[in-house]
Amino acid sequence: MICNRLIVLAAGRATRMKQSALLDGFSGSLKSDAATRPKPMVRIGPAGEPFLEFLLLRAERAGFTEVTVVIAPDDEHTEAWASAWNDTPVGPRLRLRLAVQWEPRGTADAVREALFQDPIRPGEAAVTCNGDNLPTVAALRHIRSAAFTPSFLAFDRDALGLAPERVQGFAVAHLREGRLQGLVEKPDTEAVEAARDAEGCVRVSMNLFRFDPAALLPELDHLAPHPTRGELELPAAFERFFEVRALPESSPVLDFTSLGDAEQVQAALSREKARTEVEVCASTPEDVRQALAGGADRVELCAHWECGGLTPPAADIRRAAATGLPVHALIRPRAGHFSYTPDEWEWIADQIQDAFQAGATRAVIGGLTPEGRLDLPALAALVERFGGHRLVVHRALDASVDWAADADQLRYLGIRRVLSSGGADKAVEGWAGVATLVRAGFDVTVGSGVSPENAATWTGLKVAAVHASCRSEEPHPTRHFDGTTRPVERWMVKALRRSVSA
Repeated sequence: MICNRLIVLAAGRATRMKQSALLDGFSGSLKSDAATRPKPMVRIGPAGEPFLEFLLLRAERAGFTEVTVVIAPDDEHTEAWASAWNDTPVGPRLRLRLAVQWEPRGTADAVREALFQDPIRPGEAAVTCNGDNLPTVAALRHIRSAAFTPSFLAFDRDALGLAPERVQGFAVAHLREGRLQGLVEKPDTEAVEAARDAEGCVRVSMNLFRFDPAALLPELDHLAPHPTRGELELPAAFERFFEVRALPESSPVLDFTSLGDAEQVQAALSREKARTEVEVCASTPEDVRQALAGGADRVELCAHWECGGLTPPAADIRRAAATGLPVHALIRPRAGHFSYTPDEWEWIADQIQDAFQAGATRAVIGGLTPEGRLDLPALAALVERFGGHRLVVHRALDASVDWAADADQLRYLGIRRVLSSGGADKAVEGWAGVATLVRAGFDVTVGSGVSPENAATWTGLKVAAVHASCRSEEPHPTRHFDGTTRPVERWMVKALRRSVSA
């Protein structure tokens, strides 16, 4: 099952956070936020960003395109902030919706409200996450792209990076041959020792569950409240399934339960600088694996790279998405010019639909009118059908006979993401055009001639990502045919990653 949706559980009563606001030793603003705001909305970031912003940014980088945030009915902060953050002047970042949990009846009830108020398309999976936890991007990718539904991230307790006294209270997972046998809340020493696997590792749940809504809803409807707390708890719902796969995960998680965690959380978030991502142009499943090994953040997947790229087959998209890297599928139905007939635009729409069903995160599109201008009406029709948050305008924009005018008009289309060289043949020659797009608020991936040698140019300009092929040429004698291949090389991806990170 493909998975686009993250459900953030942010309706908790935050009892410990509110209690910590009564203690001395914290700044006035933090104490005020802790006393009056939901935990995910406490402004803990280096520039006053709420904790929730960092979770959404990591979810976006992991390939999630839809988020449902479950809030309490008296939450006066999340809705306004979410709208201001998500609805940028040039288009939405994500499909971001809120659901209200009307009564504090536990995490299982929160998920049920999310599924009723913001339904998920049939045949698609979803993932849950606590609003006061911040997993790594890699962990979020791991569960989003998992081959098994239902499943959950089974964290190595010793790798969470949290104080021992904190993790002692986490629910331990009893596993057998990689399958969940039970989750023990607030385990004693005997329960912890019984949960150790063959390597001596204790696995714990952080409520990162992947599920099929159609299968989970009946279990939620028949779930009994916890005998002590009286709440409907999500782990208990998963224990009702015949088979839940454990996804072993060894990575840190930031846990923001009370202001006692503030120092550690602030230190970690202060290092979370705006990151320029590396996008590799891949055309085979092996290219994708090499990009992953080299440290790429995502791939633009195409077929027939030699002619500038064509729409990849659905099988290629499925295999690429299985690696966990977010896949931006190039949608170009034929070689040649970018001026498409009405029938070809319908063909493009069909290919976008197939790409999404195969697991692509976004579709990379573009087209020109017969006069050589960006075909805005045709692109607007795709925005209406698929949503601007799932589309990227490709370098057809750079082929426009009036790049500046079309770049200006693009602001009204509703597509925030653009792959561009600034209208020039090579990006370094189109620096001013790229800067124009960045200033306008676009999420710009700069491409054409990007290399480790000029990476600093683009990180200094604060583009969202750099796009490169990272390929070598391998001649191969083949009778009657050109047998040359041009595979992606992981060492080239690593070199670009190092330069961008530096």
